[in-house]
Amino acid sequence: MRFPGQIVTEVERGEQAPTERYLEKFVAAVGLPPQQIVVLWEEFRRTPSTAAGASAQGTVRDRGYCPYRGLYAFREQDAPLYHGRSSVARRLVRTIAHVSLAGVVGASGSGKSSLVHAGLIPALRRQEDWAVAAFRPGSHPYAALAGALVELAHPEATVEQNAAAAASMAERMRTGGICSSIEQTVRRLDRPLLVFADQFEELFTHCRDRQEIEQFLAHLADFAQEHPGDTSRAKTVLTLRGDFYGRAVAHRRFSDVLQDHVVNLPPMNRAELRSAIVEPARARQLNLEDGLVDRILDDVGSEPGNLPLLEFALTLLWDRQSSGKLTHTAYEAVGEVVGAIATRAEEVYSALSPQQQDTSRQLLTRLVRVAPIGEEGEDARRRTPVAELAGLARVDEVIAALTDARLLVTDSDEQGRPTVEVSHEAVIRSWNRLRSWLDGDRQFLLWQQRTRRRYEDWRAGPDDPSTALHGRLLAEAEGWLQSQGSDAVASDLQEFIRHSADIHRTEQHQQALAQVEQLLTVKTDELLAVMTQLALHRSVVDERVRQILRGEVELRAGAADDLTHEDIWRLRLFLAGADPVEAAWIGRNLRGIGPRALAVARQILSPIGGVLREQLREALLDTGADGTSARLHAAVLLADTAPPPDDDRWSGIAQRLTAELLEQDQLHLPAWLAALGPVVKYLLESLTATAVDTSVRETVRETAVSVLQEVAADRGDLLARLASGGPEHAYTEVVRRLTQNPILAVHEAAQTELRSILQLPLPPTSTEEKRVELGRYRAAAACTLLRFSRTDGILERMVTAPDPEFATQFAHQAAQREVPAEALTGMLAEAPDTQARYYLMMALGEYRPDSFSTAAQFDRTERLILDLHRSDPSAAVHSAACWLDRRWNHRIDNTEHTAPYDPTGHRAWFTCATPLGGRLTFSVFRPGSLFVGSPEDERERSSYEGPRRPTTLTRSFAVCNAQVTRGEFETFMAQTGRQGLPDISEWSDKPSEPVVAPTWYEAADFGAWLTTQLAPGSAPVEFGADVDDHPVNQAEWAGFRLPTEAEWEYACRAGTTTAYSFGSDRRLIDAYAWTSTNSGLKTHAAGILRPNPAGLFDVHGQCWEWCSDWYALYGSEAESDPRGPESGDRRVLRGGCWNLSARYARSACRNAHIPSNRNYYITFRLALTVPEPAPAWEGGLIPLPWSG
Repeated sequence: MRFPGQIVTEVERGEQAPTERYLEKFVAAVGLPPQQIVVLWEEFRRTPSTAAGASAQGTVRDRGYCPYRGLYAFREQDAPLYHGRSSVARRLVRTIAHVSLAGVVGASGSGKSSLVHAGLIPALRRQEDWAVAAFRPGSHPYAALAGALVELAHPEATVEQNAAAAASMAERMRTGGICSSIEQTVRRLDRPLLVFADQFEELFTHCRDRQEIEQFLAHLADFAQEHPGDTSRAKTVLTLRGDFYGRAVAHRRFSDVLQDHVVNLPPMNRAELRSAIVEPARARQLNLEDGLVDRILDDVGSEPGNLPLLEFALTLLWDRQSSGKLTHTAYEAVGEVVGAIATRAEEVYSALSPQQQDTSRQLLTRLVRVAPIGEEGEDARRRTPVAELAGLARVDEVIAALTDARLLVTDSDEQGRPTVEVSHEAVIRSWNRLRSWLDGDRQFLLWQQRTRRRYEDWRAGPDDPSTALHGRLLAEAEGWLQSQGSDAVASDLQEFIRHSADIHRTEQHQQALAQVEQLLTVKTDELLAVMTQLALHRSVVDERVRQILRGEVELRAGAADDLTHEDIWRLRLFLAGADPVEAAWIGRNLRGIGPRALAVARQILSPIGGVLREQLREALLDTGADGTSARLHAAVLLADTAPPPDDDRWSGIAQRLTAELLEQDQLHLPAWLAALGPVVKYLLESLTATAVDTSVRETVRETAVSVLQEVAADRGDLLARLASGGPEHAYTEVVRRLTQNPILAVHEAAQTELRSILQLPLPPTSTEEKRVELGRYRAAAACTLLRFSRTDGILERMVTAPDPEFATQFAHQAAQREVPAEALTGMLAEAPDTQARYYLMMALGEYRPDSFSTAAQFDRTERLILDLHRSDPSAAVHSAACWLDRRWNHRIDNTEHTAPYDPTGHRAWFTCATPLGGRLTFSVFRPGSLFVGSPEDERERSSYEGPRRPTTLTRSFAVCNAQVTRGEFETFMAQTGRQGLPDISEWSDKPSEPVVAPTWYEAADFGAWLTTQLAPGSAPVEFGADVDDHPVNQAEWAGFRLPTEAEWEYACRAGTTTAYSFGSDRRLIDAYAWTSTNSGLKTHAAGILRPNPAGLFDVHGQCWEWCSDWYALYGSEAESDPRGPESGDRRVLRGGCWNLSARYARSACRNAHIPSNRNYYITFRLALTVPEPAPAWEGGLIPLPWSG
């Protein structure tokens, strides 16, 4: 078509309408009949009232494309779907009618671009045939404005022609202002012109020339003053983020012409937001489920910047529409308003390969212009040339995936070069993973931004040495390149750094004498050949070298002390080939010499004499006063004289030698390994120990892993230890090397080592951290055995008490370590123990249905889960099945599965009906013992959790697996006439969520009330009396009650002695407990998070739970069936809360509150005393006849 790339892109994206000339070329290019030109022209130019097929109200009937715009701005042709901004659009039209320069100012994500595209421009076109020249200032505002004007005035020109014309116009604008160019464009078009400067903040974030910024603002002020608003045929409107408004009006003249003509864009109110949701749906004949609009509006709130989140969520809802309806289920699936972007981003990120995920981090951080800490402005997206990203592995695939997900947008610059950028700054604000990347790498990214500015200067004048990096700047650049690795730095910046370093070296060596200079300039691989050649003339060359060393002859401009350490070392190495004194000097000055040079020295000095050999052996053991050593260098020189395997001299220094090796630049590690030769085999054990030592710096561990993968490929035992204890991200590659190794002996050695790790005992005394570390280590070994299709000893070790760390870690690692889902199903079907079945179901919860190899395999697994839910006697397995089914297909209906109390004691759970028609499920606990409280070495414990005291419970009891819900509690309040429960919708907005803010007395009353509902004829209770000696607290009470504090901890721990019922690994807390990190500062329905090993949901976190006891400090004496003190002023609370950290969700954590007070962080769950088991029971009246 021979049209500029930017015009084609903007037409295809709908950011501008095509001209007749464009349509002529388009029709010819795709082979359509000429009459289609008129049809297409009318299609693009029609208004809602005249569009074919539109209703009288302008409703668009076509369902062919989404009526919502996601993260993209509304376009002119989207005006029929643009709702909720009519009043501010009219205000903008009135403003621009009387002035020649107006601004739209609002928060990021408030819809500034959409207001102009879909509000202002269509309104102007209805008045008169306005032309629109839209541009973004970018780093070169004059070039951007000129490009927009030229392409508008000359649509028939080629890209090259327009680029040349734009460059010429931009230069004229810089020197003479913008007025003349705009006026010429108006005359050529013979129609009024709107110049639209979109995202005007780019002038401050992208343009690095402060003088150009000031000049451009001055020229805009000139334009406004020279073109009276009422009569001007040219107008300018700009959109500006509110956080940059101060920088714009800091220019006095620009402020004077703009300040009275600013249209502020506030957040949309609820009615406007409703219109923005409902009207586009109506235009597409699309229905929304009852309550969905209000639910979305509640989620959106009034926060500025939530508009793109809303549009993105609605776009994802459109993609998931069912039979022309937007549903609550789909809304939850896309992550709701707040989580839609992050949910979609995480979906895309999770689908990428590990290599693509690494690339995505490098890509996305380069697409953001980060703000310095403490300075004005937020992180902003950066339009980036694709060529700048070409060095990233598989970057095209990653860009395509993120673009398909509407998270990135591709375009081209004014020269037609492809660009890519984040589709909206809401992505930067809403995606926590990206935020953490930016925050973690902020200093590094700021350095890249500064260096890129200097790089652009160098690119403009590459022959000028002053544009290169020098001194501190070069050292800083090389430091970042070394610490971050070459993959983290753009290839063009690497080229710039290398060029600067080359200049630095050239300046040092440019006066080198030709003959000796070869010693210093040749590659290390060629150094031996050069020295050998020069040695043929040693009598002459030796003296020349000594003169240079003494400074009598200049090798380069300046004095001899310009020589670097490596220069001197090379020169003296040449001398050492024939001079023992110089050889001794070489032996004392090994630090800073690279491995290849050392390997050359080994050959030059061979055979190494006795004095030098002893000197080098001393260096192996020596550490300098500055903490550095030359042992690695000495080891290279001694490598050819390594002792036999039974000599322990190398083994004795292996750990120190390994530490020094791993501190080397990774780019040089292969050379070090090659230079060390036979010595490497003595380092394998210490390399492995370093790789699995979590106290070692992560980068060092990673280096150890990469070394071992190269030098220990035949050591199955070491690779097995790496797989079990090495850095997690290295696991996949290590296991791949293991499982694909063709040598059977490697497999056997690996499996033997894995079994050994699996059997490691817990040390008698060990810290929490060590117990967690051991659990993770053993779990990784178990997962790796399963990768070999071996289940040896795994099921037997899946136990809860006293330490569930291995079983819990296995449940969380299996999917991550790519254990086939079918392997877990097979183990579940064979597991003889209920605890093993519980943990296997916890592990299966990390898999999606499509993780199974076939649909039939998943169906078999699901049938097994449903069968276990009905028939397994374990409360843990029963609840785990509910939780797992909820994550998969919601096939379990709790109202259909009834189970009365089992008098024999075989089944450890039962159900009962509720007045609301649902069912409660209870876990049964038999008599036993525990240590109440926390041990002194438990992290984050409080003193009032001790001393630990042995406690015995002699009676059987049951605890409900969920907290009492708001719906259940409000029914109780209504039927008993109780009043006073405040509006708790902020924290518990659904009937299925736990009630919050009940008093202790109300909780006790609830137990009594439910008893009367389910067991007619039970003892009467006077509700609302608020008495401390409540009937449900009496020993003889047989109905529902609150658990005692000892019963609560017994049920919570489920036999464990760890900080939580799942172990002590706080990194897993979000899977079991609603805390301040994951709750969204509210409660949630039971069954979303994992149950504890006794089948209780939300026993950690969510809300503090009332216990029956008065609060008192623990005594140290043993107790049996403790019920707390006889009186007190506060009742015990247990469990933690949604607004607190993981510390308060520990099994032993205690709290207390005045029983008559309410608080939004308090709830309760029911308990009751149950009959002791009668194994010989053969029928008759079932105890607890109301159960089932």
